[in-house]
Amino acid sequence: MKKVDTDAFVLWLYGAAGAGKSAIAQTIAEVCHELKLLLVSFFFSRTAPLRCTSKHLFATIAYQMVKGIPAIRGLVEGAIERDPLIFQQSLEEQYLTLIAHPLRSLLSTGVNEHLTFTSLVIIDGLDECTDGTRHEVVNTILRVGRRFRLPLIFLIASRPEQDISLPMNPTKAGTDVARIALDTEYRSNDDIEQFLCDKISEIRDTHSQGPALSLDWPSHENIRTLVRKSSGQFIYAATSVKFIGSRGHHPARRLDVVIGVIPPSPSDLPFAELDALYRYIIYSAGDIQLTVRLLVAIHILVSPSAMLLDILFSLEPGDSVLCLDNLGSLVSTFTKMNTSFFHILHASLYDFLVDPARSGSLYVDPGRVQTDIVHGCLRIMSNPGGCLSISSIL
Repeated sequence: MKKVDTDAFVLWLYGAAGAGKSAIAQTIAEVCHELKLLLVSFFFSRTAPLRCTSKHLFATIAYQMVKGIPAIRGLVEGAIERDPLIFQQSLEEQYLTLIAHPLRSLLSTGVNEHLTFTSLVIIDGLDECTDGTRHEVVNTILRVGRRFRLPLIFLIASRPEQDISLPMNPTKAGTDVARIALDTEYRSNDDIEQFLCDKISEIRDTHSQGPALSLDWPSHENIRTLVRKSSGQFIYAATSVKFIGSRGHHPARRLDVVIGVIPPSPSDLPFAELDALYRYIIYSAGDIQLTVRLLVAIHILVSPSAMLLDILFSLEPGDSVLCLDNLGSLVSTFTKMNTSFFHILHASLYDFLVDPARSGSLYVDPGRVQTDIVHGCLRIMSNPGGCLSISSIL
């Protein structure tokens, strides 16, 4: 495991959609609450009206801070009385007025010498903030934290969207931010396989059709298929076992639907939750039709370079990178020999895009994308030195 910088006052836990960030944040919140280490927790959710924007973030932090540190109550109330319109001010002004200044005033009395402060603030799902202020939230926490060095430690969990990752970048954040990526380094496939085995065993023990299941169900190959399709993301595995173990259906038949042995019936929507997540992320892109074509092409070409995609689809240099900038939770961009390459993070994303019953208006015909790729290659090779050009960008 990577060493975390203990000088940082912000820990950013990030990973692809469905990597298990919220489960980790929730577990940490529960454990730290029991240990009386948790001061505040705020969980963004795009489907909850009061938690889909940053409007209530710092007011909620102030409210929970008053509950955790009763001695600060009068200072916060006094700040609100002096400025009743504070909740309509900028995020930074709210943070300063409701949290930073009252906390500094309290500490100046020496109260911390005989009181133990809980100091952990957990902000989960920042990428679910939908009002365009995600970068402002990060910048506010960092600016105020650097200015006052408050005794607060922030755990922020999110997908690596560009407006969050840029202010978290080491070149900008320095040692104030420690970063933990939920990626293959953490052997997530082993954890997912264990999770699937445990849940399948639970289905055997509790489902009404459990006694009718054969002793060798599911096969090891079935489990490995589910692990492979999960691509290190817990959301696929969790969605699968929820569908397989649903009441009123036979688990073995439902597993066959998930792994593609038999087609789903019109009433079966095994990946409705996952599909909704894919739609939400893809619709954040600028040119949606180009985006889905590029995603399918990346799957077909297996981690191609951005330069190759630009040429094959007759784009201006750098257009593919710009198009996929907001999709960091679905596709990763990595650099090798000063060239950008793309890698799809979810094996099931391709299944979603090429299935019209699942993707609807986002559907992409893979045959047409393959044809576009072939035509692009022929167009390049028709030029002098074309073959050499392709080999140099693969």
